[in-house]
Amino acid sequence: MMKRKNLILSSLVFATVISAASAPIVHGAESNPTSAAPSAVSFKINDVNYSNNTGNHSLPVAPFVTNGNTMIPVRAAAESLGASISWNAKKQMITLSGKGLGPIQFTMNSTYAVNAKGEKIKLPEQVRRTKGTVFVPARSLASLMGIRLQWELATHTITLTNQVQTPSTIDFNYQFNKDMEGWKGGFADMPVDYDKEIYELDYAHKLLPIDKNADNYGLKLSGHNRSDDLFMYLSKGINGFKPNTSYNVNLKFAMYTDAGGGMIGIGGSPAESLFIKAGILANEPAAVKTTTPGSEYYRMNVDIGSQGTGGKDVKVIGNAAKPDAAKEGYQRVEFTYSAKVTANDKGEVYILIGADSGYEGLSTLYFDDIKVSAQAI
Repeated sequence: MMKRKNLILSSLVFATVISAASAPIVHGAESNPTSAAPSAVSFKINDVNYSNNTGNHSLPVAPFVTNGNTMIPVRAAAESLGASISWNAKKQMITLSGKGLGPIQFTMNSTYAVNAKGEKIKLPEQVRRTKGTVFVPARSLASLMGIRLQWELATHTITLTNQVQTPSTIDFNYQFNKDMEGWKGGFADMPVDYDKEIYELDYAHKLLPIDKNADNYGLKLSGHNRSDDLFMYLSKGINGFKPNTSYNVNLKFAMYTDAGGGMIGIGGSPAESLFIKAGILANEPAAVKTTTPGSEYYRMNVDIGSQGTGGKDVKVIGNAAKPDAAKEGYQRVEFTYSAKVTANDKGEVYILIGADSGYEGLSTLYFDDIKVSAQAI
């Protein structure tokens, strides 16, 4: 059974921090529209009909959703938005180009694209061809082209437009291909004079621990819960919001875990007693020394709650159990969280992702594909 606490040991010790610019959509710069005339294209999931500025048209194969990612036909989308498209049969590669749009390349059956700067950009799903139609992830295409994406849940319709993105809608995508992209890692609920050797704290930019992976990186968080309540976290301040304006913010991210459900451990299960939490905040989480009877702790300046209980600022959104406990190794788990937040007077919003442990052992998690979208209220 997990130990209950009568008080929250909220503390914070910052680990390695890499400073980098915010990376909305395409690694480091806000998306800019193509300079073609304003245009839009709309697709509906599982419907072969689509529309653009010239009217209604049909497709050989309908757009579809796989693993939570919407796949759309790249030729119909690109040409509707004023881009040119060419095909290299030998390399099995598609290249998008046009006025104000640098070359963007997609290769068949690959989970990477190449942007206008020649950088490899990881895709959430591989490029695939069905009945002669090539499909790519919709959000990735929008990111690479620097255009706006809108999703209508009621009608399952996705719309791409190259009109200037207004301050009311902002999208960010962090994939960690090269570095930590400005994310900070840290640890909470531990004394100021903690023993580094027994806590085994680690925050690093590492290859994801999955089969045959040679170039897919994520953020590693690892720590041994010696204080009966270790909190490991990632945080990121994002700018570009309108100061003192309220937004509905949606967070989506992937976590890799090797903890099997149903297991017993000291203090609790290594899977079900490692609680995943998230918060969307107006101000940065900070380390504040707090004196507790008999010892000193670092206390977070936001309310994260305690283990399986969320706080005012941070909520429980799941646990660290992998989907298939019978399968060895790390497995990917998707998480989502939404909250209303008012940007601070600098136009900033902060994201906090954490793991609050009741399991008194070593826990190691990896995080990747963090996506943040915000809509002004």
